[in-house]
Amino acid sequence: MLAPMKPVLRRILWLGLALVALAGAGAAIRLDRWHVPDPIPSAIGAPADVAIGPTGQDQTDALQSALDNLQLGQRLMLSPGTYSVSRVLTVSREQVVISGYGATFVATNPDQQAIVMNGRNSTLVGLTLRGVGTQRLETATSAKVVVDGEGIQVLDVTIQGGASAGIFVSRGSSIALIGDKVSGTLADGIHITGGSHDVLVQDSSVTATGDDMVGIVSYERDGAPTRNIYVTGNYLAGNAWGRGVAVVGSADVTVVGNWVEGVQKAAAIMVAQEDGYRTMDPTNVLIASNMIADDQNATQPGNSRMATGHAAIDVNTGSGSVRGIQVIGNQITRTRFDGFRAQGNICGAGIGNNRFGAIGGTPIALLYRNCTAEQFTCGGNTLDGAALPVPSGCSGGGATQVAGADASRLPQVRSSLRRAP
Repeated sequence: MLAPMKPVLRRILWLGLALVALAGAGAAIRLDRWHVPDPIPSAIGAPADVAIGPTGQDQTDALQSALDNLQLGQRLMLSPGTYSVSRVLTVSREQVVISGYGATFVATNPDQQAIVMNGRNSTLVGLTLRGVGTQRLETATSAKVVVDGEGIQVLDVTIQGGASAGIFVSRGSSIALIGDKVSGTLADGIHITGGSHDVLVQDSSVTATGDDMVGIVSYERDGAPTRNIYVTGNYLAGNAWGRGVAVVGSADVTVVGNWVEGVQKAAAIMVAQEDGYRTMDPTNVLIASNMIADDQNATQPGNSRMATGHAAIDVNTGSGSVRGIQVIGNQITRTRFDGFRAQGNICGAGIGNNRFGAIGGTPIALLYRNCTAEQFTCGGNTLDGAALPVPSGCSGGGATQVAGADASRLPQVRSSLRRAP
């Protein structure tokens, strides 16, 4: 696989490519939202910081007591070192900051290792969380960070291992996940569900997870779709199972300017409705200017699972539907199966200005139903540097306009809380 690029270099590279591709297609993306600073919410008049340091003993009780006693706008400063934690910690105070650059929490209980962030406008920044567990668990308490509330931000947090998801967002609104590093979890790296909305995932890396690296999922039982999700500038690589980015049943989603490589057994980016999980129907999804490489053509030793046969970018349904998807300006190279595939009850799609290379299957495979070629538009695509003819089932004229996420509704990042690299 290619070596990881630093976030700043990735941003510069893909910002340039995105501007070229999107300007030509007229896609409605606001790339200026990639940089979204804002000040500390209550810098003026905030109470003095509280400090705590490692003791070499189990510090769960002391840490929870410190969190419970934080005042509005106060910051808990964790001194560098290793902290042993045996139970779930909960951040319930409003507008507080937990800052832990150089500090590492080491979990000792696989099913009790989460930091639950449900305090309105609270921030977790700079902390390293070392997970525990050799068997995948499905409980929220076995995740590393659980986000359940409004205005919560997880910035520059490093997650190493864990029995479940790395960052689990459920019922969250106005959420920012920025500069995080997630690796080695047994389930998803980042999972967003439960009707969460207005979520920004930016400049993070997710590697070697046991399932989807970024999952955006809406179940029928949720009552409302997970919506207005913006995923940009992330490096996603090398998961043993699952997809790179999975948009399952969700609405108003933008996946732009990400680097996705080495997905071993499934699609690099998938948009789907899944009967087995009783998900909703995805709508209004924009996939633009992503770099995708080595999809399902490299396997780590010992990974004997069968490949799914998905395309690198795959859109599929069960008994439901997908309505409104645009795939534009992506670069897709070295895939075992198709480059792009639409299979199932799918309508209203645009596939334009994508660069395909070394594709093992068909560059663009259109296996949709209940739609017409006039509602699928294809143009400006290339294969190994040569113009790709418009495939059967697609119209070469017209344009499919899909807005994706509304960037104006995304939260402003509390950049002043972050430590300069």
